[in-house]
Amino acid sequence: MLPETITSFLHQAAQQSRTKIPEREESLFLSGLLDSFSLVDFVTLIESECDLNIDDNDLRPENFDTIAKVESFIARAKGLQ
Repeated sequence: MLPETITSFLHQAAQQSRTKIPEREESLFLSGLLDSFSLVDFVTLIESECDLNIDDNDLRPENFDTIAKVESFIARAKGLQ
């Protein structure tokens, strides 16, 4: 499960995009919630809230395309998976 601040970020992005937060397996990019510009803010927030340092090589869609992928990436980065 994502920290509340990250969930709040997604809710705010959904409001600004006039859309809803996609289901866990639906694309955050295809839904319009994230784009290349907002991804930077999203990753910065994840780093801050989860005490991570995300390498540029990890900024790939397979890590951040869906909520489920974000949760899995955080768990792997923290050594929980």
